[in-house]
This record gives sequence, structure tokens and C-alpha cells, in this order.
Amino acid sequence: MAMDYARRREAIASQMAPKSVAIFMNPPAAHRNADQDYAYRPDSNMLYICGMDEPGAVGIVYSSDFEKRFSLFVLPRDPERERWVGPRYGAEGACGQFGADDAFDIADLRAELSKILFPLEQVYFDFSRHALLGGMLFELGEQLRRRGRRASEGPRKFCDVREIVHEMRRVKDADEVLAMRRAAEITVSAFEDALKVIRPSLGEWQVEAALEHGFRSRGASGSSFGTICAGGEHASTLHYVSNRSVLADGELILIDAGAEFEGYAGDISRTFPINGRFSPAQRDIYGLVLSAQKAAIEACIVGNHMKSPHQRVREIFAEGLHALGIFSESPEDILAQNLDFQYFMHGTSHYLGLDTHDCGTAYHRGDDKPARLEAGVVLTVEPGLYFASDDTRVPAQYRGIGVRIEDDIWITESGPVNLTAGLVKEMDDIEAFMAAYGVANR
Repeated sequence: MAMDYARRREAIASQMAPKSVAIFMNPPAAHRNADQDYAYRPDSNMLYICGMDEPGAVGIVYSSDFEKRFSLFVLPRDPERERWVGPRYGAEGACGQFGADDAFDIADLRAELSKILFPLEQVYFDFSRHALLGGMLFELGEQLRRRGRRASEGPRKFCDVREIVHEMRRVKDADEVLAMRRAAEITVSAFEDALKVIRPSLGEWQVEAALEHGFRSRGASGSSFGTICAGGEHASTLHYVSNRSVLADGELILIDAGAEFEGYAGDISRTFPINGRFSPAQRDIYGLVLSAQKAAIEACIVGNHMKSPHQRVREIFAEGLHALGIFSESPEDILAQNLDFQYFMHGTSHYLGLDTHDCGTAYHRGDDKPARLEAGVVLTVEPGLYFASDDTRVPAQYRGIGVRIEDDIWITESGPVNLTAGLVKEMDDIEAFMAAYGVANR
């Protein structure tokens, strides 16, 4: 799926100060054990500006007053090494593949950076992620400033490149939305694969395996984050990823998972009855969460802000938790005292994109006001309620129930578009789907 990387680099260059560069870097491969590395994932900003996926590669974008726009530093060609680990781009291949004006051996980075920095006034870089390169930039900058009796040269200012790139990434372009649609479609289909096999006595790890197979078999690179398959009381642990227990008859399984396609994340949560039927108590909680989620999605419109969906969820939860007898306080008092935080302890939405918890301003610095939603933003809507099995404050029938429902929502001028709407979430539809595959009869 082709991305218009050159247009993005031009947009970055146009926001940079004159006589400046923005420097991006992929992390090196991470050692796992013995002679094995972890599966490699490039830096999201590097993927955004050019799609370069090689470990340790460095990309440099030049401000608009330079004739040159983009340089790359990559691993050299090495036939012997490539025999073991696969082909490298090399300098020549990097120019052709990624649209660089020129490319260099990564071993020459220090020497070339000294030349690049010499005429600059400003450097943009993400110092939070690449400490070694950041240290090199500071060191080279100091060397250029201390040139004996000659006039000092080099950059006078170092800035955080995220201030530019992350705000661009917050609003998705048409290419990104296409990739995210595909990530969502793959995630929906993989969830359906898992739903077809869920039954009592199945291992949580087997549900995870069905999801992983569904992702990879449809062209995804794998999971966009650690898959959660939380049966029963495990649903009360928000980031439960061990997935080692056996599913029990009469309980629910909360699944939170997503496929990664061309670097872009899908992210869905669903809660299913393990035996194919919701109990009355499970229906009470599930129905409340679903009502809140639907109202929150309706609040995802241009002009509202990041907290609008969350406010709607809290209002509906306050009414529902009072009606179910979980709180005796009035809905107004529940909200005023934040009592709902005991059972709904996370936010409703986060941005989605190259990162599952994607970047961009959600709350403004200084006043902490939530950012306004605008066309092109993609975010999740994922309310949940979680009742620990040993919480005696809760009526007995609700203890041990955890429910989360999450969809991926694209903000458009004409209203919210649910990219993951194809996956069942109405209780009757879930039961019918599971019955069609014989789950209730196993």
C-alpha cells in the first residue's frame, strides 16, 4: 500500500526553522537470548517519513531553504551476512527504494553529521528514544562551537521533533485511513475466528493462538500490542497478557487485541460468554457498558473534544450503577465524588495509528484542556466495568464480572465512522453467532 512519504517530508520541512534539519532513527535490533533477536519493529516516526524498516537506519529531513530534502544512513551491503539474515538495501538501494537524495554507510554517520551540522542553526530530534545518537549530536555541536580562534559554527538550538511530527500524525491522511481500514478488517476477521472456537475448558492461550493465526494468515505483520485473553476474574486486571488459564463454564472472556498492517494498528475489545449464553447478571453489566459505548461513539464528532466520549460514558455509568444497586448514592453524587472510578478506572479513548496509543496532543499544556476532535483523527472508544470477585461492596451476582467493549472510530465531517463495526457486539447477535458454530452445544 503506497504512502505519499515525499509529501509528508515536504510538510515537515515547511514547519522547520531555516538552516535546520530533523533527524530520525530506527532502533537497533534487540537481543532476546543466545544468538536470537526479538522480532524487529521500526521507529514509528521513521515509518511515517519514509517507510524505512532497517535496524539502526538514520534519516535526515532538511528545511525548505536547502536544495536537498532527504538523506539516509543505512547498513552496507554484505553478501556473507545477507546470506544469513536477508538482503540489505545499501546506499544505492536506499535512494531508489525510499526516495532519498543521497544515502551513506551508517559507519560514516559521525563524519557526515559533522559536515551536515556545520552550517545549521537548529536541529530537531527525539531525545527521549535515541540517547546514543543524541549524545553524538551534542558532542559534535560542542566541537563546532569550540574551533579555537576561528568563528564558532554549528547549531545553536536543539528542539524536539515530536512537536512537529506527532501533530501531523494525529490527523490521518487518506493513505493512512486505507491502511487502518485494512488493519481493522483483519482484526474483525481474526476475532470471528476466535469466537468460533471459544468454549469451556479451552485455554486462554488457544484463543490467543486463533487470533494470531487470523492476523498473520490475512497479511498482517502480527499483533499491534500484547494480546489480552482474560477469562473470568482475569478481566479485572486491565493489562492481563499471560493468557495461561483455562476458560470456565458460566464465565466471560474479555479479549483485547489488534492486527498491525503496514505499521498501523487495529484495536478491538469484546467480551463473550464462554458457554455461548449470557447470564442475567452478565446481561446487566454488558448492557450497561454497551449503552455507554454507543453514546460515546455518537459524541465523536468534529468540534467535540477528547473528553466528550468519556463524559458521556461516566454519565450513563452513574445512572446504571445506581439503578443496579451497586451504589446507593444518586447519579449526581456518584459523578461528583468520582465513585465510578472504583469500577471504571481508565479513560474511554486514545488516539490510534502507527502506535496503538498514538501520538498527538490529547490535552493542552498549561491548562490541561482536552484537544478538539477534527476530521481525520482516529481514536478508540472503550468503556469498561470491572468487579473483582472478592469485592464485597458489590452485589454477589456481579462479582467477578469484567466487561470492555471497544471499537476504532474515524472522525469525519459527516460524523463518526466505526472502522470495526463488522464485529458483533449486541448480546443476541453474539449468542446467535456462537450457536451457529455449536459453541453452546460443546
